[in-house]
Amino acid sequence: MSHTRVKTKYAEEGAYASTEHRTLYCHHNHSCDCVTFYDEKGRVESMGFCSWESGNDLWDAMNRLWFPFKDKWGEELLDGVEYWSKEDYETLR
Repeated sequence: MSHTRVKTKYAEEGAYASTEHRTLYCHHNHSCDCVTFYDEKGRVESMGFCSWESGNDLWDAMNRLWFPFKDKWGEELLDGVEYWSKEDYETLR
């Protein structure tokens, strides 16, 4: 069974109009063609979107992770996208 697990950082509005940076995780399960997004605590991410930092909000992060490669699948990752580390995997379990 084939899987691709990638992550990216994005910005959202914090307290008193501050900017908070979060990490969004994405699991592509190729055997069943399902994609799941997780927040930093391992919860499935909700589909509520707020525009905060142009080009780097939750919607932009999801789009980056939906197809995380510059050209062909499995080749070079987009800027700002990286594979999950062992620590990420353990945290999200």
